[in-house]
Amino acid sequence: MGNFKTNWRRAALLFGGWTLVSVIFAAISYAAAIGENNKEFGFVSALRLNLVQFYLWAILSPLLFRFSRRFPIEFRPLNLRNLLLYFPALISFAGIHQVIHLAVLWSITPRLRRQFPALIDCYRAYFGFGFYIDLIIASLIVIAVHALLYYQNFRASELAQSSLKSQLAQAQLRALKMQLHPHFLFNTLHSISSLVLEDPPKANSMIARLGDFLRLTLENSNQQLVSLKEETEFLRCYLEIEQVRFGDRLTVAFELEPATLSAQVPHLILQPVVENAIQHAIAPRATRGHINIEAKRFNSLLRVEVRDDGPGIVQRDADS
Repeated sequence: MGNFKTNWRRAALLFGGWTLVSVIFAAISYAAAIGENNKEFGFVSALRLNLVQFYLWAILSPLLFRFSRRFPIEFRPLNLRNLLLYFPALISFAGIHQVIHLAVLWSITPRLRRQFPALIDCYRAYFGFGFYIDLIIASLIVIAVHALLYYQNFRASELAQSSLKSQLAQAQLRALKMQLHPHFLFNTLHSISSLVLEDPPKANSMIARLGDFLRLTLENSNQQLVSLKEETEFLRCYLEIEQVRFGDRLTVAFELEPATLSAQVPHLILQPVVENAIQHAIAPRATRGHINIEAKRFNSLLRVEVRDDGPGIVQRDADS
């Protein structure tokens, strides 16, 4: 049933397009007749003649379309064999159209039958000129079909490239996750082992926070994009573990505009940035350090900033 509806829709679109072409050429023919002061040739007559011509092309054009899809002209590299096939094909289509076209016109036009009592005489008078016109129309159809085919191939290539880029990004993100989790777990377990004897309550707190962190990790393991709200919840869980490690030496502030919380961001995009800030701005210091996470929306863009009050890489290199 679906194919039937699709075929009817295509047929309606095909004949609708050729009807529009017929109306345009009928208007041109009628305007030319008025310019020549030919009052006998009205718009209805012009439309009838053009409908006969272009409805025949509506019947033949699907065959020409299939031929063009079967033997596309390719220029990189040049497919000479397919190109040579179009010369006999176009001649055949133009000849078939002209034979049928003149036969139909001769049968439905009394004036033409009076002028040419035999159909063969009509062919002798009009076939040559009409054949060249049909050859041009057939060539234009082939050009239009190839333009459509090139556009479809271009779109398919773009979609394939987009899919490959997406797959590459997903693979890179999965690789990042595989690198981050063991690294983070090693640091956390090392901190827990050192706190078990020194400060058991703090060790228990870190274990609980680590459990929450792993739960959130498993819940989002297959997601490449999450909302900024979910990403910051994951980040808060990570920071709670780090704050147990660093105590008062680490303070964190979140400044997130409400309009940004629903924005989609890559999962784990913030955690390595914040970890880098802790490693270079908080860990080397004995005094208190501060990290600020800010999110703002600028029209359709999302801007997320992670700032710390550390000395900076340039200053640290100078001091060393």
